Amino acid sequence: MLRTRRRRLAALAVGAVALVALFLVLTAFTGLPGPGPLRRYRASQLSEMVDAVHSTAGPLRTPDDCWRTLEPDFPTGEPGPVATVDWLRSRVVIGMRSDNLGAVPDRTRAAVEQRLHEIIALHPDLSMGMVELEATPEGWSPLMSCPLVVRGWGGF
Repeated sequence: MLRTRRRRLAALAVGAVALVALFLVLTAFTGLPGPGPLRRYRASQLSEMVDAVHSTAGPLRTPDDCWRTLEPDFPTGEPGPVATVDWLRSRVVIGMRSDNLGAVPDRTRAAVEQRLHEIIALHPDLSMGMVELEATPEGWSPLMSCPLVVRGWGGF
């Protein structure tokens, strides 16, 4: 009897996980209208937003990009991503440059939001609702200044 109950619970758990996975996959292709955070965007829209952010972010996105241009010993490669897709929340997560305590200067936030509004003006099927802004010391700032980064003043 106990074994049967465990099997039923295991089957129920597997079924619930499969149902959630099916929901996430289905809404990735179709989207799902809803209020605020319940809305799910199509995967193509999210990818388009990430590509648009990266194409307008410029070559100096983060402090690492400054060091990459100034230090011959610094590892070379592609600039780091500043926007990624969070498939579970169905949002594009953009890391904004912050200090080590997680505070984003008002100028940096305004510059990032201005860039996003410019992107949305060029791509009418995108919206600010699909974006989540998060503070990170390795984040993006359109105000990046390599001389300030080298001096240790943050560059944002």
